[in-house]
Amino acid sequence: VMAGPLVRSSYRAGRLWAQAMRRAGRAVPEHLAHLAAREHSPARQEAASLVQAATAASA
Repeated sequence: VMAGPLVRSSYRAGRLWAQAMRRAGRAVPEHLAHLAAREHSPARQEAASLVQAATAASA
């Protein structure tokens, strides 16, 4: 399981980037839209990435 300050910082950096893009009126690419979602949280993003990895590994 990915954890620690660097992992959480990278999730926060992604969220801050998406917020800055939105404030500047610039589009966030579709594949990064989850970063701009209002319900975004680092814990939710980490959990989603773990589920996605587990699903891909079992396929």
